[in-house]
Amino acid sequence: MVEHCVYLEFIVSGDPSEPQWIALMHDIVEPISKTGKSRIFVDLSGISNAIDPMNHYRMGIRAGATFGIRACLAALRPVWDDDNFWETVATNRAAIAKSGDDRMTLLNWLTSDA
Repeated sequence: MVEHCVYLEFIVSGDPSEPQWIALMHDIVEPISKTGKSRIFVDLSGISNAIDPMNHYRMGIRAGATFGIRACLAALRPVWDDDNFWETVATNRAAIAKSGDDRMTLLNWLTSDA
């Protein structure tokens, strides 16, 4: 985890399994409570394989249930991955979430009105 002025950043690389994605969600919850920062940037640009759609779906549900409107989540996906399914599911489950492949666009969204 990297703590910035107004947000927390988590970096993911390789080919995470579903249990590792679940562990990441748990790893995000504690620093939110500790720092009081509820804007979360997850850099997924270093993952090596596409995420299974059902994993996107389950993680979107978990994001909504875990964070809801208490946190803003921005996920930077690799440029070769144009799948926004996680964002759709998380948003439909009341999360404030955005995904994309442009770091500055996501950070501007995440930190607007900060």
